[in-house]
Amino acid sequence: MDQDDIHNLAPLLLLAVRQLDAAMLDASAEAELLSRAVASLGERGAHLRDTGGDTTQAKALPIIADAQRAMRALQFHDRLSQRVTHVRDALARLHAVVATGEGEEWRKVREAIRASFTMEDERQIFDALVATGSRPKLQRDERDEHRDPASSGSVEIF
Repeated sequence: MDQDDIHNLAPLLLLAVRQLDAAMLDASAEAELLSRAVASLGERGAHLRDTGGDTTQAKALPIIADAQRAMRALQFHDRLSQRVTHVRDALARLHAVVATGEGEEWRKVREAIRASFTMEDERQIFDALVATGSRPKLQRDERDEHRDPASSGSVEIF
């Protein structure tokens, strides 16, 4: 890739950053609306449970349980947001380096991008694709067959 190619790449990287920004803004707004609706459903179920008779209380319990499951399922948005933000930030850093054309900055950019990742599976993917400079493996590693799915990018509840 020559210098003209690299400089032509800069606007495309900036476009990708802006598209990710817009997508995250839209997704966050929708997730917030959904979160509020589920919380309201849970509150109404709890109110029915606390104020109704035995029959009403029995009907309220599944509503409360569904609302709690829905709130836990919404945590995917947090994980997705983290990943997309990491990609967005990496593209923004790459854009800054490509736009200036300074080749010496590549090592610093790679180190900064890797340091921004909070999930181990993100770092493993980075190491496999970027840090070693090698091509990705297309076949699953035998260790992957026995790995606990929860250990790969698990969600921490705050």
